[in-house]
Amino acid sequence: MNKLKIRYLPLAIVFLGIVLATVVIPFAFGKEETSNRTVIKTTTDFTPKPPAAAGKHALLIAIQDYDSGKTGFHSLKGPANDIQLIKGMLRERFGFQDGNFTILQDDQATHTNIESAFMILVQMVQPGDFVYIHYSGHGSQTADLNGDETSGKDQTWVSYGARASKEAHKDNYDVLDDEINAWLAALYAKTDQVVFVSDSCHSATVSKGFNLTRAIDDDDRPHILGQLPYTQLANHRGIRVGAARDDESAIEKRRDDGKYYGVFSWHWARNLQQTQTGDTWDHVFKRTYAQITDERGLGQQPQMEGDRQTQVLGGGFIAQPPTIAVMRITDDHQVELKAGSLAGVTEGSVYRLYNPQHPDPETLPSLTITNATTFISYGEPEPKGSFKVGDLVVEESHAYHFTPIKVTLEADFPNGEDQLLLQAIQTAFQTRSDETQPFPAYTLTDDPSNTDLRLHLLRPKHGQFIRAKANDPLPKSFPNQPPELWVLTPEQRLLAENLRIHFDNPARGVQLLQDNLNKLARIREIKGLQSRRGRKIPVTLQAHILSPVAFCQEGPNCLFLDGKFYRKANNYSLPEIQQLTLTSKQILTFTLRNEDKWVNYYCYILNIGPDGAIYSIFPLAEDRMEDPLVPARKTRELFEEQIGLVTELVGEETIKFITSRYPIDVKLLEQEAFQQRGGQLNQLERLLFGYAVHGERGSPMKRNDDWATGQVGFQVEE
Repeated sequence: MNKLKIRYLPLAIVFLGIVLATVVIPFAFGKEETSNRTVIKTTTDFTPKPPAAAGKHALLIAIQDYDSGKTGFHSLKGPANDIQLIKGMLRERFGFQDGNFTILQDDQATHTNIESAFMILVQMVQPGDFVYIHYSGHGSQTADLNGDETSGKDQTWVSYGARASKEAHKDNYDVLDDEINAWLAALYAKTDQVVFVSDSCHSATVSKGFNLTRAIDDDDRPHILGQLPYTQLANHRGIRVGAARDDESAIEKRRDDGKYYGVFSWHWARNLQQTQTGDTWDHVFKRTYAQITDERGLGQQPQMEGDRQTQVLGGGFIAQPPTIAVMRITDDHQVELKAGSLAGVTEGSVYRLYNPQHPDPETLPSLTITNATTFISYGEPEPKGSFKVGDLVVEESHAYHFTPIKVTLEADFPNGEDQLLLQAIQTAFQTRSDETQPFPAYTLTDDPSNTDLRLHLLRPKHGQFIRAKANDPLPKSFPNQPPELWVLTPEQRLLAENLRIHFDNPARGVQLLQDNLNKLARIREIKGLQSRRGRKIPVTLQAHILSPVAFCQEGPNCLFLDGKFYRKANNYSLPEIQQLTLTSKQILTFTLRNEDKWVNYYCYILNIGPDGAIYSIFPLAEDRMEDPLVPARKTRELFEEQIGLVTELVGEETIKFITSRYPIDVKLLEQEAFQQRGGQLNQLERLLFGYAVHGERGSPMKRNDDWATGQVGFQVEE
């Protein structure tokens, strides 16, 4: 089941708690669990690609002198230094030359000149070029006049000369986020390689009287350009970064050289300066976020959206392990990580310093998780003092805390052609010399009558499944055919088409088996994530089915997507979803309603598909940390945002619905599908998933009134 990739979302220039519910869409895993820790070794290879050549363009805007005699706005001390810092970084790290820069400072940065600079940039840029845009100055807000902002406010840049007179000219008005959206859209039409950074904030109320804050009061006048229609950003492309959330302050601060810089620009530039081959924009942002929040607490939380996994130094997207930032070093030298049990961190798991270019990564410092709270975890470093704020770590081994899943290993030719393969697989299940296990959460057993999974070596003839008898569960094997290892239910039914693993290369076969079984264990762990019994979910989730039709009139109940019309029908509550049966190619979309009078909640919808993949339906991978927030008494119609599930695979699906008072990195819960021959689950896979690998409802969890869970499911048929 795939999520809708098309999403229409206007860009907000300033990028500006937990309850879990689980919706099962038939494909589950349940047994009583005990605290029996097992450990998995992570072996994925993440090799960076070489950088790609492209033209380079930078537009740097710094407004420091706001001519307070005319405007009454306090001037700033850091924007000019920010621009010099960014310019030097781009020259030294990205190879920019003098001719690549367009710089507007103070009285050069009028509304008209900023617009002209963008238009010239659009004309100059060629496909594949790299564009960097950086603004340092005041931000503000004004009334939204064209109805594209749910908050009723447009965010703005306070350009030079704005609000200096009563003249009805755009130079007397701020630059609207709508305008910047349209300018960026024109750039994205020519290249995806656009990085947009705004070191400003938009709420002057958060720090009244503090003249180092980059925000001024709202402009109460109707904006002269506010009612115009603007081209919106139809896709999340490039990188867009803001120094703070809408209700926070972006400030500047004096540094060791005696100069003032924007706190965000200072850390952002330094982290870009230190970027290594293979680093992504996500890595740079996480380091910057950790350093700023360490310095300012939660008073300034940067935001980012876009193609996070793009390499900073070129080369496009690469497979990346999910990383966690070091947020703090405690007085007793423990390392604090910005992820907890809700994001899948478990006590006993081992994390290692992330450095993709290191020649021997296993020699890098590591830490072992000693305490995993809901949102934060703590680890014992080895050696002590080896981590600093802003470092990134990646999971090296995962500790499971449930009763091991029993597995039998069988073959059709145990004393002949399969003997050496059986020995290799049995050896792989043994604990390594470093006390890690390739197959955590599993234990081999010789009793097929008391097992949760069966691994069976078969040799089908030329890929044809010839059965001795019509009702035989498994096909015949032929000694001269290549071996396959099938992952079966206790009743010898194939668990999934992509769990027929080729074993003509034993080493590769063992690796595939390890990866796939560990994914099954991960699914069990995530499905077993439950809050305390009786915890009410403060955000209601309703599902809606969209069915393909020949034609319908676009509107609240009709969507035109990928050249097809879909009609919206029926509303289903969370428990009612369990009774649904969908057909292939239907779409399931959702409405979120925060019933709480006072508390805002972050909402996450995860999908566990029949192929073993786990991904976030909402928010999208490229979204900002704040995007999944549903304010108190507010509703989010994901249908209107074109977010949902397209039913493609036959079988049972699982949705996990998480509501939280605090944001989480949902990417830490995601995983790819089972490897080898992507396919759908056998119709009888429920015999295993409903029995052996489905997290038990109501399993013991830490009491926490910030979150709750529930679990339901539905079936997808042809």
